[in-house]
Amino acid sequence: MYILFEGIDGCGKTTQIELLKEQFKDIVVTKEPGGTPFGVKARELLLHTKITSSRAELLLFLADRAEHYSEVIAPNSDKLIVSDRGFLSGVVYALEAGFDLDFLIELNRFALMECLPQKIVLFSI
Repeated sequence: MYILFEGIDGCGKTTQIELLKEQFKDIVVTKEPGGTPFGVKARELLLHTKITSSRAELLLFLADRAEHYSEVIAPNSDKLIVSDRGFLSGVVYALEAGFDLDFLIELNRFALMECLPQKIVLFSI
C-alpha cells in the first residue's frame, strides 16, 4: 500500500513516520523531492539555484516524481510505502505559481504512471 503524508512543515509528518517505522519493520519510507539519487540532486538545485522559469521548476519536480515512482514506488508495490510529501504538495505549489489544476493533475498522473497513492493523510495543526 502506498500512503502519502502531506502537511505543512512542523505538523508532525516525520514524527508519525518514525512511529510507523517502529511498528512495521518492512516499511519503505521515502520523500519528495529527494527520495532517489536524482531527487537529491534535483532538491539541491531547487534549494540553491535561482530558477526564474516556473515551468522549468515544475518540470524539475515532475522529473523527480517520475524517477521516484520508477525507483522507489513501483519496485516496492508489494510493501507498505509511506512518502513524506509527494504529488499533492507539488500540485499546491504549482497552483500558487498560476498553473491550471486539470493540467497539473494530468502531468502528475503521467509522472506517476497513473499510480496515485491508495491513501493520503493530511496533517493539520
